[in-house]
Amino acid sequence: MHFKKSLSIPLAIAAVGVSALGLASPAASATAGGGSPPQNILFFILDDVGADQLGISNPVGRAAGTLAKTPTIDAIAAQGVNFTNCWAMPECSPSRVCFFTGRFPTRTGVGAPLIPSQTLAQSQCSPFETTTPTLLNAAGYESVLFGKYHLAHNDFNPYGASNLVPNSNGFTQFNGTLFGAPPGIDDTLAGQIDAKFETRYSCGFPVSGNEPAICACMLPNHECTSGVSALECLAAGGVPLVQPNGDPIADCSSREAAAAAAKINWDLWNGYYVWPRTVNWNGAANDEADAAFKFTRAHADVDQAEHAIEWIKEQRSTTGPWMCTVSFSGDHDPWQQPPAAGVSTAWPARLPYGCSAQDGIEGAVELAVERTVSDRTIESLDSQIRKVLISTGLGHQVADGSFVIDAPNTLIVVIGDNGSFLNTVKAPFNAIRSKGTIYQTGVSVPLVMAGGPTASPGRAVDSMVNCVDLFQLWGEVAGINVHAAVPAGRKLDCFPMLQYLTTPDAAQVRTYNYAEFTPPHLAVEATTGLPNCSPCLLVDGTICTDTFLATQEFCEGQGGTWYGPGSDRGVFDSCCDLASSTTGDSISLILWPSQSTITDGRWKLVSKAAPGEPTVPCPYAIDPTNPTHTNEFYDLAMCPFANVLFGRGIDNADFDMLKETGNPEIDLANNPLARAAYASLTKQLAALQQSLARCSGDITMDSLVDGADLAAMLSFWGQPSVADLNNDATTDGIDLGLLLAAWGICNR
Repeated sequence: MHFKKSLSIPLAIAAVGVSALGLASPAASATAGGGSPPQNILFFILDDVGADQLGISNPVGRAAGTLAKTPTIDAIAAQGVNFTNCWAMPECSPSRVCFFTGRFPTRTGVGAPLIPSQTLAQSQCSPFETTTPTLLNAAGYESVLFGKYHLAHNDFNPYGASNLVPNSNGFTQFNGTLFGAPPGIDDTLAGQIDAKFETRYSCGFPVSGNEPAICACMLPNHECTSGVSALECLAAGGVPLVQPNGDPIADCSSREAAAAAAKINWDLWNGYYVWPRTVNWNGAANDEADAAFKFTRAHADVDQAEHAIEWIKEQRSTTGPWMCTVSFSGDHDPWQQPPAAGVSTAWPARLPYGCSAQDGIEGAVELAVERTVSDRTIESLDSQIRKVLISTGLGHQVADGSFVIDAPNTLIVVIGDNGSFLNTVKAPFNAIRSKGTIYQTGVSVPLVMAGGPTASPGRAVDSMVNCVDLFQLWGEVAGINVHAAVPAGRKLDCFPMLQYLTTPDAAQVRTYNYAEFTPPHLAVEATTGLPNCSPCLLVDGTICTDTFLATQEFCEGQGGTWYGPGSDRGVFDSCCDLASSTTGDSISLILWPSQSTITDGRWKLVSKAAPGEPTVPCPYAIDPTNPTHTNEFYDLAMCPFANVLFGRGIDNADFDMLKETGNPEIDLANNPLARAAYASLTKQLAALQQSLARCSGDITMDSLVDGADLAAMLSFWGQPSVADLNNDATTDGIDLGLLLAAWGICNR
């Protein structure tokens, strides 16, 4: 690859030292036993693809024909293992940190998605975490991550100024984006369209009728080709030429083409097709990153797959094992038509060709457009996975079009990072209780594995697994005992998974599954002192969040309605305040700032809390004497569609056993078995959450506040950092006082 090979350790890390960071040496990485040689690992992450989206995890949707076509993922399941009972966290950043640390969000501090220009360093992945690439590199692996990062951010991070954030978390080989989503779609077509016509094309390229327009295509080197599909032009890194009113220009030699080309602003982002790249290679930020790679002109998912192919091919010349993570940008909004080459399903003739909000596309038609573009994106992702496997010799396609995996030394893993987002959710899952919530739709994700040590392929495993367990799986495959390799005092939440691959009918290891959403530390808190953000209403005013859509711009960018500072509709402090007003009459669900859930496989307890006392009692609290807290309890075996969703139905509000439903089958008062399960899970959840409590001042995460923590704090002095104990965006004397007051063994 054409990346500069030089090693650079961030200064703050170097100042603290390797032992303080807890970076395991090869000697500390005790082998897991068994004597089998380490396997290669190919890990695919699908963004915002919940269990509802794929036939392997939603048999109802498959039977109804409402799901995207995913023959490659289906083949991986058919030739490997399909995990039908996998939970992730309800948002992307927490799950991604779980994948690579084996620790629940409360331990890592990353309990909510990272928000640009808002999330403080202490709610990003700490440089003191022992991550998978740290352990694998010490064990002789080459490891790389291509695509979306989102474990940490360049904002409010001491490593962000030099774009060494991935390196600070152990990812010394990274090529992708630090953005949590593709940038917004450019409806000006690189500045060619006058402002009054900006909503004419919602896909960032011109459309004619029900397909991409035919245009003159201008490339960055100023070469122009006439008569090109606008979508193909964009995929090739070009800009389709249009007149100021948006009318397509087909001929490069025309006077209109020259005028349009002169207006092009090459520095405008455009969704999946023009996006910002960050490169850390061998521990250094690439010199070209701020120039040639600043505005990457290639479809993100295609680019990420092609870089993975190139890198994996290079590993053939080496003898050591490797791990390649391909973290796709899809299927995250903004939804934008993928390149035609990766999609076999034709666009429906009855549906306007578009992407999202656009003049003339509204209401149910807009929803249908977004869902269809989402389906096509998932189909394209499936094609990219197939391309990676075939191009690297890990699979091949036979004459009848079917796909065969050939990866005896490589474990292939595909997972979704959280539930699907609102408009894209497929029945029978609940769109209102989706991404951002700890209900089944928000935490149930697809997980399939094949190749490597897999025995008796074609199996489904219904044992409970959690996204943190992947951290232990990576260790098991590499021959590393992660519990011995991670520094003492740093608690792991992961359980072994390898036995599910190697041993058919292996007994379930987990006795419970757990997921949570915790409020982040934000700049708005540091500057205003407010305990949480202002309300943002989504889905026609039916859903309210005051946690992660922290600014008016971010709220409205998600299609929401803002009720914070600057709103001309009224300003409210919280969703509870808004819901108690006449303005919030339509709210049916609050995305609580603190959410957690635990299940034993059948019974599920949901716990939600709002920090602080609201100015008025929250109308959605079950206990009117405690308006900041609410519990729900479900018998998943009795919830809707349990009989066709592997025995666990959808936890809709009507099936909450703590409500008086009038249904004796779900009446907790008359169900001694349910009451016993509720008491047991309540006790177990309390014990777990007590064990998750973090120790103030323990910056290095070893359950001891000592000189290592002091050295870490001093190395970050005067900056935002994980040592900013009072959350005011500066590491200073106040934080030093707090650290000294906590000196010694952690007392939680």
